Amino acid sequence: MNMNEIDLKLLELLHNGDFVSGEKISEEIGVSRTTIWKHINKLKQQGYQIESATNKGYRLVKIPDRIVPEEVYLGLKTDYIGREIKVFSSLGSTNERAKELARKDFPTGTVVIAEEQTAGKGRLGRSWFSPPGTGLWFSLIVRPDIPPNKAPFLTIIASLTLVKALSELNPELKPLIKWPNDILIDDRKVCGILSELNADLGMINFAVIGIGINVNQDYFPEELSAKATSLKIALNTRIDRTGLLQGILNFFEGYYQKLLEGRFKEILKEWKGYLNILGESVTIYSGSETYQGRVIDISSLGELVIKDNSGKVWSFWAGDVTLRKEEN
Repeated sequence: MNMNEIDLKLLELLHNGDFVSGEKISEEIGVSRTTIWKHINKLKQQGYQIESATNKGYRLVKIPDRIVPEEVYLGLKTDYIGREIKVFSSLGSTNERAKELARKDFPTGTVVIAEEQTAGKGRLGRSWFSPPGTGLWFSLIVRPDIPPNKAPFLTIIASLTLVKALSELNPELKPLIKWPNDILIDDRKVCGILSELNADLGMINFAVIGIGINVNQDYFPEELSAKATSLKIALNTRIDRTGLLQGILNFFEGYYQKLLEGRFKEILKEWKGYLNILGESVTIYSGSETYQGRVIDISSLGELVIKDNSGKVWSFWAGDVTLRKEEN
């Protein structure tokens, strides 16, 4: 039994909220009481508050206010997503670190988490406001056996995952998807997705799906305050980041399995039901060109399909455009 397995089993026993004797812990885990004592001290150094009492044993009082892999594992119902978790106090970008790990053959489902991102970015290179300890900034490594032209479905299943996880967190949130990669609450951005691909001709080597969620921020810089929100602001309460992450990883594995099974039409149909743009008038900026029209559909590959005022139909890939929904 390795060190992480001992910590995980110890936390499982302590999470019932009552005192657990050292003797019972030793019997359950199969290690000496001296080893248990050492691991209790290790958990305390990681920020756990654990009370000890003679003839009673140990009791968990408080968990750390940060993401701890062992805490995430306790609530996972997945077979492989999130079974390898790397947590960093600060990173420039979780996507960049995830790509490094992917090149070292870390498996599908590996999660890279940062308590702070100093160079977080979104689509088209836009910066992301990610102060320490307030949000969820993480990236997933996957190696999907799908054609490269289906790669946009990675962003699609990630956005569906977030909608489901947020709705489970609180049904009052009613999140919507802003094509192609943002999640909105009350027309303000609460989540963003950045998927990056490493592929050869006809084959995806690996992909990294970066997700940023505004969880417990109380404020945003002035230039973002009208466009961004957090779950804490929306619900007027502090959110358990670990519990939210567990829900996201659980939902993601289900959608990822559907993707591997080729259930593209089913996924796309569900995705369309959460889009906030269908039927709306939009302006699209693509390079030096500007297009205006009404959104009439999403293509089978996730492209935005619009009809302009002359009746001509145009299709746009997410990576090529900037979109603005017009007021009717």
